[in-house]
Amino acid sequence: MEEEIRKKAILRYIVDKEKPPTIYTNLGRTKLWSFKWLKRYLTGNTDWYRDQSRSPLNKPTEISKGNRDLIVTTRRRLESGPYAQIGVSAIKWELRKLGASFPSDSTLHRILKREELVKKNCLCSQRGRVSIRYRGAGGEQHPSGRHGGSPVYQGRRQVLLLQRDGPLQPSGVCGISKN
Repeated sequence: MEEEIRKKAILRYIVDKEKPPTIYTNLGRTKLWSFKWLKRYLTGNTDWYRDQSRSPLNKPTEISKGNRDLIVTTRRRLESGPYAQIGVSAIKWELRKLGASFPSDSTLHRILKREELVKKNCLCSQRGRVSIRYRGAGGEQHPSGRHGGSPVYQGRRQVLLLQRDGPLQPSGVCGISKN
């Protein structure tokens, strides 16, 4: 609908030789609107009456493809080494050694995430985790075979075992009876 109004306005100006003020006042438009579409018509473009995209033609803050590839190849090279540091700081260190410019930590992380190079730490899952300080009463070993813990935590474990196995004490106070 809007495109038809634009075409009619220009036809009235070109064919009927009407003055611009009468055209844009009859159509209920502004002077700026009228001359904008006249200027677009005069460019000679065949689809002058259509809206043009308002999105920017370039993104000034976007990392170039070459820099992105350099970051990704640096990460992959670091991963190939045994016991490698592969984080953002290690990548920045390597880029500094190469003399290349590098973006902020968050931008580096975003690039790595986009390239699916960020991995979760699967070595120590949070579920079913056994504390290193776990030790049963009397220095017994945890069922998983882990050892460790300070005497403070060992004593605490004894109290908890007594409270769990014996009668419940009021208000959480538990005395240890040594027989």
